[in-house]
Amino acid sequence: MHHDFYHKKLVIFDWDGTLFDSTGIIGHALQQSCAAINQPIPTLKDAQKVIGLGFTEAIEALVGPLSATQTEVFMQSYRRHYFSGEEIVTLFEGVTSLLDGLRTQNKLTAVATGKSRAGLNRVLQHASLKNRFDATRTADETISKPHPQMLFELLEELEVHPDEAIMIGDTTYDVDMAHGAGITAIGVTYGAHDADTLASSQPAILVRSVAELQQLLMRN
Repeated sequence: MHHDFYHKKLVIFDWDGTLFDSTGIIGHALQQSCAAINQPIPTLKDAQKVIGLGFTEAIEALVGPLSATQTEVFMQSYRRHYFSGEEIVTLFEGVTSLLDGLRTQNKLTAVATGKSRAGLNRVLQHASLKNRFDATRTADETISKPHPQMLFELLEELEVHPDEAIMIGDTTYDVDMAHGAGITAIGVTYGAHDADTLASSQPAILVRSVAELQQLLMRN
C-alpha cells in the first residue's frame, strides 16, 4: 500500500520514544518506583508498555489502584530517578535535521504527549526546541491517550482537517489515538513498543529509524 505522506500539512509527533531517546530511563524510573512502594518490580519491557499514557493512567496500568500515600511515594520516586536520567538523554539522531527539513517545506509541526505540561516545557528547553513546534498538547491539560481529544484540540488550534494531518508515535496508544481522530498514523519501532505490538494497531506504515521517517515525509 503506497502512501504519499509528504503532502500532509501538519506533522504531529509523540515525544518520548519518538523524538527523545528516553524510554530506557522512563522504564528504569518506573521499576524503581514500584520497588519504592513494595510492589513487584516489572521487567523493563513490561514497564515500557505503559509509556505514552498520562502519568495516573500509567501507574494504574502498571500496579493497579493505589492509595493516595502510595501514589505520592511512587511519584516522588519516579521524579527523582527520571530527572537524574533526563539530563543525559538526547534527541534521537536525525531529529533536528528532520524538524529543520519540515520547516523549510512549510509544514506545521506539533507534539501530542503523555507528559505533563511542566515536564514537556522543561524537556523542550533541555533539547533546545522550546519554540520549534506550532502547537503542543500534554495529558494533564486534556485527556490521556489513546483518547483522541488532544489531536482534536491540535487540529482545531492549527485549523487543519484530519485528512491533512499525520501522527507519528512509538506506541499503540499513539496509533489508536490517531485512528480515533481520523488521522493517518506512522509507527516508529525504535521506542517503547516493538514492531509486533505496534502492528497490532495497524498503522499505515512502520519505520525503523528517524532517517527512514525523513525519507517518507520529505520531498526529495
